[in-house]
Amino acid sequence: MYPCLLFDLDGTLLDSREAVIDAVAHTAERFAPGRFSRHDLVWRFGESFDDFLAAAAGEEYDRKAVMDTYLSYVRAHHNDHVRLFPRVSEELGRLRDAGFRLGVVTNKQREFAVAGLELAEIAGLFEVVVAVDDVSRGKPSGEPIEKALTLMGMEPEEALMVGDSRYDVLAAVGAGVRSVVLEWYGPQEWNYIAPDYRFADIRSFADEMLAVKAQGGE
Repeated sequence: MYPCLLFDLDGTLLDSREAVIDAVAHTAERFAPGRFSRHDLVWRFGESFDDFLAAAAGEEYDRKAVMDTYLSYVRAHHNDHVRLFPRVSEELGRLRDAGFRLGVVTNKQREFAVAGLELAEIAGLFEVVVAVDDVSRGKPSGEPIEKALTLMGMEPEEALMVGDSRYDVLAAVGAGVRSVVLEWYGPQEWNYIAPDYRFADIRSFADEMLAVKAQGGE
């Protein structure tokens, strides 16, 4: 049984993939025009922005100028794109009421992560929020998950990392926790890495967790 459930934000709780890709595409087109197709950016969804910059930089670039452009675009459009996937609030509430401890581990900047959680009215369901600017390196590093576990006083074997991308799975492996993928956008192909568990949506995941708990898995 896993009493600690750590959730990614974009693409896992928030239906925000297109909004995030729009922000990255806007920034990439300004500083690296023509280098990335929309397909490239979809494939990289979930990656930390610093890792994306490292991959994008074929030559010297002004990190502050790039980040300022990206953050300005996100601030201008963020609230228009904050929407939960179906039943996220209800299912998180069921899990918390059943005694599961919930946290958020995201590659989003804290400013936008907290604002999104508050706007979606689910901030109060989580004990901790670990954002990309709370650590030295975001996912796929295991550091953000390790930080969340430390803040919650939990051990790796007590936790699941629930996400939507290979970056969540790789971070889980790095932190020594089991991984779950919610396939809101459809089944994915997994090549060199695969999640421990896969569910179509959060309701099927919550049903499974609650059923196991009811059978004495705690």
